[in-house]
Amino acid sequence: MAEKKRYVVRNWKETWIFEDWTSVQPIVSWFSWAKFKWFSSRSEAEQAFQNWPDEYYQPKKKWNEKDLPFVKKSIAVDAACSSATGVMEYKGIDLVSEKEIFNFSFPEGTNNIWEFLAIVHGLSWLKSEKKDDYSLYSDSRNAIGRVKEKRCKTNFVPKDEKLMEIIKRAENWLKTNSYTTEILKRDTENRWEIPADFWRK
Repeated sequence: MAEKKRYVVRNWKETWIFEDWTSVQPIVSWFSWAKFKWFSSRSEAEQAFQNWPDEYYQPKKKWNEKDLPFVKKSIAVDAACSSATGVMEYKGIDLVSEKEIFNFSFPEGTNNIWEFLAIVHGLSWLKSEKKDDYSLYSDSRNAIGRVKEKRCKTNFVPKDEKLMEIIKRAENWLKTNSYTTEILKRDTENRWEIPADFWRK
């Protein structure tokens, strides 16, 4: 029988081990300084509990996805749908300040559309803030590919024409602006959720 996941959560100088996500979520949602990582066995979790390595959350000069959860000097974007209202939304988080830098919502759409728009908004924000040395994280491989193609590529038919205007504006921004930002795919399989996640698991 496979072992249950263990979550090691670190909040300043205190560290805990949990066996279920429902116990972890309130801590990491309410306290921006709380860091966590999941492990596939109790022994691995206990080892991390006893000797939490700083490199879990501290970047090196040369980023390597196999070694690190994320590049610290970056922003993360994510999109989600509210199951209660059906409203689509996305947001961006600055991983240096750990603060929300933008948030946008709209009554309709798909996750693919809003993941695409979130990346474009992030690129635009970084350029306007002159943060050329920042990277950008998304957990959507499809959205990253569409941004590189400069096309949203959706068959969704919106009720509100404003959504198509928003999409066309984003596509036009990609076609008329250059940027040096590296777009990175968040390794959610091994590093858990993206920092901009809406925590609706």
